[in-house]
Amino acid sequence: MDKMDKTSVEPELNISDKEADCTLRSRRKILKGATVTPLLMTVVSRPVLGAQCSPSAWVSGNLSDHGHERDTCGGRSPGYWQTNRHYRWSPTGYNPGTKEDQDHAGHGQCPYKSDGTKFHEIFAGHRYSDKSLMQVLWLEGHDDKYQLGAHIVAALLNAASMPDYGMSVDNVKEIYRQLEMYGEYRTSTGETMTPEAVVMFIQNTFLDS
Repeated sequence: MDKMDKTSVEPELNISDKEADCTLRSRRKILKGATVTPLLMTVVSRPVLGAQCSPSAWVSGNLSDHGHERDTCGGRSPGYWQTNRHYRWSPTGYNPGTKEDQDHAGHGQCPYKSDGTKFHEIFAGHRYSDKSLMQVLWLEGHDDKYQLGAHIVAALLNAASMPDYGMSVDNVKEIYRQLEMYGEYRTSTGETMTPEAVVMFIQNTFLDS
């Protein structure tokens, strides 16, 4: 494994029964079967006094730092972005793709074609082949451990459309680049985060669950 550089860049809804069912099942599988590391045990045991909107603040739990502690980071979950509404995707600058005819998409499968913005047009690596951002949002745990891709895409869309989200598009891209290259992300203060920890951090930034 390459030695990692120590300096990192860091920084409701009317939907079809089919989409609602797939979204609920996706959320239930996010951390199913996950191994809880000492870092995660430490983080989740802390009182939730406010949202931590940067990776280093979330890991350190520095709730006295009022520059990071907020009531909410304002982000939206993969389930929110799965339901393509023009007013949701339009501010992001990314294309969700064309929706399939309901009869052509199997139960639990992404009902969108691959003609939207490709995941690897934005992010490094080859893990998600030629899938679009929308198609990666629909991957479940057995296809995408911890649903890392779905959460990275949600963070990207949040950052692209919400100036006060707490992370920029470049921050999100750098987090994924390090995960793809090194298998972990190193914060600006030197802590390392596993893919599972990154997913939990991103979940902390959501308004919805």
